[in-house]
Parts: sequence; C-alpha cells; structure tokens
Amino acid sequence: MQNPKTNRENVLTRLRSEIYGGARAPGSRLVQTDLAREYGVSATPVREAMRDLVNEGLITATAHRAARVRELDPAEAVDINELRLILEPYAARQATERISPTEIAELEELHGRMPGAEGSVWVELNHRFHMIIIEATRNPTLVGILTNLRNVSRFYFEAALRADGGDYAKRDREHAAIIAALRRRDADEVEAVMAAHFSPSVELRRRLTLLEG
Repeated sequence: MQNPKTNRENVLTRLRSEIYGGARAPGSRLVQTDLAREYGVSATPVREAMRDLVNEGLITATAHRAARVRELDPAEAVDINELRLILEPYAARQATERISPTEIAELEELHGRMPGAEGSVWVELNHRFHMIIIEATRNPTLVGILTNLRNVSRFYFEAALRADGGDYAKRDREHAAIIAALRRRDADEVEAVMAAHFSPSVELRRRLTLLEG
C-alpha cells in the first residue's frame, strides 16, 4: 500500500529539484495528471506537492489557468539579492554569539564536501551551509523571511550558474573565512565577510539576461 505522505515528500523533492536544476524550464506548464503518470503516483501527492511549491514561490497558479514554473525576472532577482544583502549579514552577526559548537562542526563538514562539487550538488551544500547560520540566530521571524527569500533566490542562482558557471573556489574560500570568524566569535568580521560573499546585483542581472536572450 502506498504511503501518501512519503509519495508527497518524494514528489515535492523531485519536482523542486527539477525546477531548480532547469529540467522544468522557467515558464513551462505543469499538468497534475501528466506529472502523476510520469512519477508513477496518484494525483493527490502531486497536487499537494505543487501547492507547497506555490507557497515556496517556485510555481505560479491562478484560477482557470495551468500551473507553471515561475518565469525568470532579472529585476525581481536583483530586488531579492539586495534584500538578502541587507538581511543575511545582519543574521550572521546575530548568529555569531548564538551558534553552537555542533552547528559550527556541521558548517565545517559541509565546507569539506564543497571542493570538487558543482552545479546543483554544490548549490544544495551551499544552501544548507547558509541555513545553519540563519537558524542559529534563534529568531523565528528572521528565519522565516530569509527562508522564503532563499527559496526564490536559489531558483535564480541556479539559473545564473547555468548561464555561465560560477567561481566555486572563491565562494569556498569565503565559507572558510566565515567559519573561522564564527569560531572566534568575531561578529564584525562575520558580518563583513558575509556581505562580501554576495554576487553584485549588476552581475546577477547580466548572467540572467544571457538566458533570456
């Protein structure tokens, strides 16, 4: 007998991964019955997973129209990048005195797996790295805001990587600097390194425009 909860989680994980990775192209239609047939499940877990992804901002759905993967919007990507540039360095500062040794060890473990990783694999490790820091703020409001921003930001980040790759080595070095500053409980340094870690918005817009053309 099928487990609806497990099916929903499996569909959610698979569909989210396909959207992030570009297998489901921006703007492409998502038909519940087609997805259910492709994934070998009933329509119910597909409908539930799609509802979750609407809430995450990865799918758009309106009455009497087919659901679609969200469109690429460089202007929106820049807005989200600018908001994260304000909030994530602040979150990193807040986390500096609150993060536990266990969480720092988790950051080091993730950092150790990043060299040699690329594409969606690296992005997933990077996402988990940053979420540990965000959750270490112990601030539910800030965690909620940044989780929502990062869900959509990741969509654009992976698209930008598909456009012309990324400097993984530079980002890995910055992760090492963040960990070192967290270990020293140096809030000023953590905040500064996190701010420098973000891609300039003008560069993000340029890379996304490559995909539009």
